[in-house]
Amino acid sequence: MITCAACGGPLDERAALRSFDRLYGKPGDYTVAICPACGSGRTLPLISSDELAGLYPSQYDAHGLPANPLLRRLATALFERRYRRALASARFSTLAERAPGTLLDVGSGRGDLGVVLGRKGWRVTGLEPSPEAVAEARRRGLDSEEGTLTAGPPREGGYDAVVFSHSLEHVVEPFDDLSVAHELLQPGGLVVITLPNFGSWQARRFGSRWFHLDLPRHRTHFTERGLETLLRRTGFRQIRSATSTSADGLPMSVQYRLLGHRRLAARAGRYVSIAAALTLVPVTVAADKVAGAGDLLHAVAEKPQDAD
Repeated sequence: MITCAACGGPLDERAALRSFDRLYGKPGDYTVAICPACGSGRTLPLISSDELAGLYPSQYDAHGLPANPLLRRLATALFERRYRRALASARFSTLAERAPGTLLDVGSGRGDLGVVLGRKGWRVTGLEPSPEAVAEARRRGLDSEEGTLTAGPPREGGYDAVVFSHSLEHVVEPFDDLSVAHELLQPGGLVVITLPNFGSWQARRFGSRWFHLDLPRHRTHFTERGLETLLRRTGFRQIRSATSTSADGLPMSVQYRLLGHRRLAARAGRYVSIAAALTLVPVTVAADKVAGAGDLLHAVAEKPQDAD
C-alpha cells in the first residue's frame, strides 16, 4: 500500500492526473495519486533519493544565473525582487517580527533567498544538493553547503529558523525532512515553508496542465490540510497558513493549455517571459480573489518550547 506523504493515510492508487515533463521534456509519463483524506497528491512511480538528481537538467532554473553580464543583472534583479516582496508580505510576519538569528535555507539553489535574508541581518547557511548551485551561491558570497537534510553526517542544531522555499515538494519523504528540521531547531524556533497549493482553483482548473504540477520533479503536491497535518505529525505547533499568487503560475498554465509545453525557455526569451509575467500579476491576483485561494501555499510553525 502506498501512503500519502502528507497525512500518512492510504492513497487512491488509480491515476488521478497523468502528464509528461512539460517544462524540460524529460522522457516518460508520470501520474499523481490523490489522498482521499487530505486531498494531497503523490507522484508515481515512487523513486529513491538517489534517483532525484536524474530528474533535473544541467540548466535547471534555480541552480544558476546567465553568463551574459546583462542577462545576469536582469535575472538577479527579477529573482531578488520576488523574495523581497515575499518577505514584506503578511505571510512572513512571524519571521519578520523576530530578531535575526541563525537560519538554515534548505534547497537553497543559487542563493536568491539567502542574499535577501542576509541583508535583513540573518546569518544564513544554504543547504543544496546541486554542486553547480552551491558554486553559484558561493560566488555571490553566501555560506552554502552541498547536501540534504537526510543524507550525510548529522548536522549541528540550534537554528532559530529553517526555511523550505519551494523545496519540500521536491523531496522523496517530506516527513523525514521535516523531522530532521524539527531536531535542528532550538525550542521556539520556526519552520517556514512555501510551495505550490494543490488545493488552489488553478490546480483544479488546469489539472495535468497546471504549471506548478511540474512532473516529475515535484514529488508531493500539498493542500493546506495536508501540509498542516504533516507539520503536526512532525512535532510542530502554532501553525499558521496562508496563500498568495505567483507571477508565473497562471500565464504558464494557460501556455500549457494552449501549446502543451513551455516556450521561450532559453536565453533572453526566458527572462523576457518572466518580466512579462510580472506585469500580469495584478490580473492574476484579481482572478484569485474571485475564484479562490492563490496558487502558492505558505506555512509557519513553531517547535514547542518544551520539546526535547
